[in-house]
Amino acid sequence: MGYRVWQQKTQDAQAEQALTASGCGRLLARVLVSRGCRTPEEACILLDEQAPLSDPFLIKDMDKAVERLQRALEEEEPIVIYGDYDVDGVSATAILYEYLTNLGAQVRCKLPLRTEGGYGLNRTALKKLADKGFRLIVTVDNGIAAVEEAAYAKELGIDLVITDHHLPSGSLPEAVAVVDPNRSDDESPFKSLCGAGVAFKLCAAMEGCDPAELLDVCGDLAAIGTIADVVPLVGENRTLVREGLALLQDTVRPGLAALLEASGCAGKTVTSETVGYSIAPRLNAAGRMDTAATALKLLLCSNEEQATGIAARLTEINTDRQHTEQEVLAAALKQLEVEPARAHDRVLVVSGENWHPGVLGIVASRLTERFGRPSIVISVAEGEGRGSGRAPRSFNLHGALQGCANLLSRYGGHAAAAGLTIDEENLPAFRRAINLWAEQTYPEPEPPILELDAPATVAELTVGEVAQLDKLAPFGGGNHQPLFLIENAVLDGIWPMGAEKRHSRIRLRQGADSCFASVFGTAPEDLPYRVGTAVDAAVEVSIFNGRNGPAVSVHIRALRPAGMGDAPVRQAALLDDFLAGHSLTREQAEQFAPARTDTVALYRMIQAGSVYAEDLQPVFAALGSDKAGKVLVSLEALRELGLVERRGARYLPAAVDGKKDLMSAPILRRMAQMTAGSEDTQQEH
Repeated sequence: MGYRVWQQKTQDAQAEQALTASGCGRLLARVLVSRGCRTPEEACILLDEQAPLSDPFLIKDMDKAVERLQRALEEEEPIVIYGDYDVDGVSATAILYEYLTNLGAQVRCKLPLRTEGGYGLNRTALKKLADKGFRLIVTVDNGIAAVEEAAYAKELGIDLVITDHHLPSGSLPEAVAVVDPNRSDDESPFKSLCGAGVAFKLCAAMEGCDPAELLDVCGDLAAIGTIADVVPLVGENRTLVREGLALLQDTVRPGLAALLEASGCAGKTVTSETVGYSIAPRLNAAGRMDTAATALKLLLCSNEEQATGIAARLTEINTDRQHTEQEVLAAALKQLEVEPARAHDRVLVVSGENWHPGVLGIVASRLTERFGRPSIVISVAEGEGRGSGRAPRSFNLHGALQGCANLLSRYGGHAAAAGLTIDEENLPAFRRAINLWAEQTYPEPEPPILELDAPATVAELTVGEVAQLDKLAPFGGGNHQPLFLIENAVLDGIWPMGAEKRHSRIRLRQGADSCFASVFGTAPEDLPYRVGTAVDAAVEVSIFNGRNGPAVSVHIRALRPAGMGDAPVRQAALLDDFLAGHSLTREQAEQFAPARTDTVALYRMIQAGSVYAEDLQPVFAALGSDKAGKVLVSLEALRELGLVERRGARYLPAAVDGKKDLMSAPILRRMAQMTAGSEDTQQEH
């Protein structure tokens, strides 16, 4: 389990008072202060930000792209749009297809299959298109890394116009135009556009108009791609999403109306969360499990009956995706359990035979969320591995892959998410190399950070206070939903939640005030906190319309024992590094080496069934927050000797014959070497 440092942003009581005096609620004022606003004027700028959309021709090579497309229109030359299978790529494809066909162009869309060639341009597809007589291909949301493929396209007599937003991996592909705001020689003012955003800008350039004039035409599709690709929702992206969500609220697109209906969102306020959790997963499922053409067909569909059928199909595919995701995640976690050394790596690398390629990125996200470190999930078939990785904000995943490029057949992406292709025989070397790169680039093991915007009390979570937070929307990357810290609340009740009882509903009480909150993904029997426990809670809050009108919804992002602090988290990070093969200083080893009484105390808790594998923080609190390192070393020693085993969510005693010498545990032998000369700390158990 990856424990996080709870980092609360700086508060300023005087600035908060000035904002509340200007009409802001207390919670909103605290969040605004935490995000840099100190005066009502600064708050107005943030809340009312409507960044103008910059001139598309400021993007390098945009003029060349427009010139080539206009020539194709004039000469009635057929155009191929080569997209991607994720939501951003499908949205970008739909934007450009719709615009060009409205101009009378002959357009064909090509979306790759994960199971046949995978992401981006490939030689087979290029040859087939050339054989059919196509001489102009426009990529959207891909192409920046296709150096060899671009050279092959030129050999085939194909003109290539690349539009992308990913980071170049080195030299640029040779093409008629390479439109990517992230190329090093680009001087356009906004670098965070997604693929759909770049396609939107290309259409505005073709039209020769202010991009704002096209928002009513395709702003909804640009917004969907922007939200789904988790690019920062600041600046121009914030403008695209605000305007696009307004269109989605009363959409005239039959496909989107059917998708909102199928996901249970029809008639409700459409927010970035609606797109991120309801619309995008269904559109994404098509490219993950089937063909992205189904999602594209829905976006472009003009027939309501047909749209209803396609939306229903996407919902079925998404259900299949969820089941497959759980299977691959379980297999990845099992691999980390069977090979514990992997779980302590700076970068988690797991692989399996014929894991479904469509869920690798989601599983990598789940692992990163769970362990708080970069994760790469690779599916191996016929000697080749195709993988997808995700990383916390503090880690540059694209840079890490670049540092291991000699072991990879292909890679691309950006700092937070990337993909790769690798020969199976290179997997062990790759795991070593990427972890070495991580150790050299980030020499000190730092636990991930949970950023808290502001403190709040249970009494302050009222409809009026929480409703004001919507002024900060749309939420997403770079403008996350506010996260509040509730301190020293008593866990006053726990109940199962959901049809399958896989989630928990808890009640938090502070004095005479209480609130209900949801804990997703953890059933009551797997929750390591018992009724009556005092906890600190990191929560997100929102408004929902219940049977009795508007009410506050509280979602638990994290729990820990009240007042525990971050010292145990930092000790856990050092121990992870130690278990990955690195040394501790003698002082650290002496601090972490457990006495017999420490190990016995932990073992008794295990016998009582009160040690939960996914969250040891209650154990740290029970045995002493300064003893987190001793607890972790004791647990590892007991596991190495086969005295305990994980069963379900808990650690429990294992059946053993005879006594075990604790000092024979490898972890204790290593520590003994580092603390040579100090008193023996272990006895026979």
